[in-house]
Amino acid sequence: MRDLKNFFFILWILFLILFIQNVYAEPEEALKTYTFGILAKRGEEVEKNRFYKLKEYLEKNLPYKIQFLFLPFEELKKRALKGEINFILTNPYQGITIKELADKENIHFRIILSLGQYEKGKYYPYFGGVIFTRKGSPIKSLSDIRGKVFGAVNPESFGGYLIALYELYKVGISEKEIRPKFYGTHDAVVKAVLKGEVPVGTARTGVIERMISSGELSIKEIEILNQKVYPEFPLLISSPLYPEWPILALEGTPQKVIKDLARVLLEIEEKSSLAMATEAIFYLPFDYTPVNKLLLDLMKGPYVELKEFYFQRFKEKYTPYFITLLLIFIIFLGLLAYGLFQRNRLLKTAKSDLEKEKAFLDTVLKHTDFMVFYLSPEGHVIWANQKGQRICLDEDNSTEPLWEICPYINRMDRLKNLFEKKELTKDYYNFVETIILEDVEKTFEGELIPLKKGQDLEGILFFLRDISEKVIMEKQKIYLEKLNVLKNVAGGLAHDFNNSLLGVINQIELLKTKLNQKRLSREIKNLFEGIQDSLMSLRILGRELLTLVRGEAPVKEKVNFGDLIRDYTKLALAGKHGYEVFYEIESPLPAVEVDKELFSILWMNLVLNAIEAMPRGGRIFIKVKPKTKNGDTFLEVSIRDEGSGIEEKYLPYIFEPFFTTKAGGSGLGLYVVKEVVKAHNGEIEVHSKVGEGTTFKIELPTLKGELIPTFKPQKLTSKRILLMDDDDLIRDTLKELLQSFDYEVETAPDGESAIKFFTEALREGKPFDYAIFDLIVPGKLNGFETYQRIKELYPEVQAILISGYFDEPVIHNYKAYGLKGALIKPFTIQQLLELLE
Repeated sequence: MRDLKNFFFILWILFLILFIQNVYAEPEEALKTYTFGILAKRGEEVEKNRFYKLKEYLEKNLPYKIQFLFLPFEELKKRALKGEINFILTNPYQGITIKELADKENIHFRIILSLGQYEKGKYYPYFGGVIFTRKGSPIKSLSDIRGKVFGAVNPESFGGYLIALYELYKVGISEKEIRPKFYGTHDAVVKAVLKGEVPVGTARTGVIERMISSGELSIKEIEILNQKVYPEFPLLISSPLYPEWPILALEGTPQKVIKDLARVLLEIEEKSSLAMATEAIFYLPFDYTPVNKLLLDLMKGPYVELKEFYFQRFKEKYTPYFITLLLIFIIFLGLLAYGLFQRNRLLKTAKSDLEKEKAFLDTVLKHTDFMVFYLSPEGHVIWANQKGQRICLDEDNSTEPLWEICPYINRMDRLKNLFEKKELTKDYYNFVETIILEDVEKTFEGELIPLKKGQDLEGILFFLRDISEKVIMEKQKIYLEKLNVLKNVAGGLAHDFNNSLLGVINQIELLKTKLNQKRLSREIKNLFEGIQDSLMSLRILGRELLTLVRGEAPVKEKVNFGDLIRDYTKLALAGKHGYEVFYEIESPLPAVEVDKELFSILWMNLVLNAIEAMPRGGRIFIKVKPKTKNGDTFLEVSIRDEGSGIEEKYLPYIFEPFFTTKAGGSGLGLYVVKEVVKAHNGEIEVHSKVGEGTTFKIELPTLKGELIPTFKPQKLTSKRILLMDDDDLIRDTLKELLQSFDYEVETAPDGESAIKFFTEALREGKPFDYAIFDLIVPGKLNGFETYQRIKELYPEVQAILISGYFDEPVIHNYKAYGLKGALIKPFTIQQLLELLE
């Protein structure tokens, strides 16, 4: 009795331990590491760079640990045949080789997905081989290749040799009847044919197009043999289409892991950065029987090794086969009932699998970017996925043809003509059509696939996708490429232009200073002032050009904002009649920092915009007030006109470059306004109503403290300045101007000379009070490097950088480097004096 109690006690303890383990243990799949082997066709590092985003994507979206292995084929095959790799991504030839050889070792793989490669802007899950000769070659058909030297990549290259060899096999030419010469790469084969090293060669599809695109080849230099045309495949080809790289899964890997991996890979979208990085997307597995048949017919790949193995296995299985048939016959009656039971069980399993497959396909159709419809031969909608239902369907009119209940499709004349003329006789139809809907241009691509039973049309599958964004992106890409060229040209021209302009401004200032001593008339003084204003307008024009093409960074300073707004408004209205301006400027205003010249461009564009909206005159209302938002203080500036207003449909586009509704307008004014606001870390919004007018509101970040007073230059006690500039004219004129304000000036043409003069001044105990350095000095120490050297000698140096370039980081962040200030050429003597004070 005691033994029995002990026995039940032990059973209870074991049960308790197993229960606790099941409750607290993690799922086995989550703890195990699964290996993903990828063929390192172009070397381990190249493939790592190509697939690193895929690795990150899987790690993020799968709850399993995936170890990526980038291996050459022999190492990949060796480890696969040992059952050490759960998933394999490789080319079709090597995939079939591994699959068949693994069966011999009683290790089994199955193909779960197929790869789609990126070619000519789309992804294709198929490829083939191209057989070609030089233009004018006597070889005109495949039969002419018998006995010739044949250029190829290598003996095991599927696209670069075996596909072409199989086409020759079909016309009765064996491998022994040609003389293959291998070059290692597809490009090398093409070049060998062009040079006449071999009379004929073969390469994978897509290679010739890429070489034509890069300018290495002209289509007029070659002839394609046995050329075939597939409407869904735009590349040159001489063979049937074969499926691209497969993904193989090792038998024994948990089905949940396999399905989760397949699901995550199928969810990769064509336009995603991941697809672009890997140049590939994934599809449900295609039929690799053609690849298997090719290798079997040619006795290549696994069948060289398996030929004897299959024969032996056949003999071993022959006798058991007949014995099994005999046993089945003897016990047939006894197993009949059991067979029916099993059949019923299998039907239930098949039903369950079909339901799972349906759920999987529903998920795919739900998340695809295509609208998918199943139509009757007359065009009535029988079924549609969610995107199709949401965009096109009206349930109240479901008996109408698709184009009658969808405004998008109603404008697609090519689609309607196919149904009206009943021309759906081909296997499929592709089209791209651009339509105008609500004044917006939309581009769609579609595909029709007739479904036939014999000669009768049963229904039609219709796929439709909006590719408007793709078309816009392609146009924007071309625009940006042109803009980048303009940026580089504009930057160089601006530097030379600003240097020359500064020299002219300085000479005018000197001339004015000298003639002032002779008591010039008011008329002459006005002429000088007009010339100076015109030159500064040229400077502003140059900055506006750079703002358009380069996104000009501002050089900010504290300003009296109310005075600034009044001055620029007055300037914009000069010579205009019939306009009244009403100012509402609160006082005091918080301090702000702006780039005066950039802000003048912004404000005058807005004022001129108001003037153009009221060509016969009118009232303009300007408000400036502080505004608090999220605990921060901003300066809100608004300008309102009583003009014709802007239609609501145009409002989203008015800040885009080259958008205009005005005859003769450039479409750049408001684009510049937006760029300047953005450069000042501000925000802009627009409100408009047709017939009532338009209001632009700008918010600018403020500084703590009061506004700085307007500067009025005064005579100072004599101070010493070191001026370094490689331009003789700028150096001499600026020196003379500064001397007229009682500064003692020493000049240097380059950084080395400036360091020498500063060192001598320190030695004499008379250091310079200020140092002015030109930032760019070709072939010599630049201004910033000179400043750093002098700062090591004399940390108290007060230095100012000047430059003809607008986008130098040190110019915009001079305070961070301990500089007193920075000026962009051309500048006035008044601006320089402000910094010196």
